[in-house]
Amino acid sequence: MKRIMINEICKVYDGPHATPNKTEYGPIYLGIDAITEDGMLDATQFAHLSEEDYIKWTKRVIPQENDIVFSYEATLGRYTMIPKGFHGCLGRRLAIIRNVSNKINTRWLYYYFRSPEWTSFIRNQTVKGSTVDRISVEDFPKYTVPLIPIGKQNRIVDVLDKIDRRIANNKKINDYLAYQFSMVA
Repeated sequence: MKRIMINEICKVYDGPHATPNKTEYGPIYLGIDAITEDGMLDATQFAHLSEEDYIKWTKRVIPQENDIVFSYEATLGRYTMIPKGFHGCLGRRLAIIRNVSNKINTRWLYYYFRSPEWTSFIRNQTVKGSTVDRISVEDFPKYTVPLIPIGKQNRIVDVLDKIDRRIANNKKINDYLAYQFSMVA
């Protein structure tokens, strides 16, 4: 299977290496804890920062719709996509992958990054630290991903998106039923 280096199809941006003062309201400060294992954003875990700090924390990169965010230190293997209307910045130990090519469907790339094949590859690239494990953000753009025809990528995304919507709908139903049951108990 043909492979392509990430830097041939995407830009990779590292986030800030510090933490701002948190506020009760304001732009979102996206931390690793707000990215679930299944690739979703958990808004209950969002922190916030002031508009002044937002300007400082977005000097490197401003997260945009359809950017893929990934964790590169501590809690590895977290990937999510920035949704429409997101107004915030990256937290520590997070980076962005921004598709700049028509050779890759961004959602296909997102699903690939969550695949067992990629997970195994990243596990082999992990640097064991004295306090936390990490992968090299500098080397990340040189990693390769499969380059399959865009039509096939689109078909894969159509199927996986349908499954994700069903999972989300089932989760809502389960949450509703759990709430209803707790009201009766």
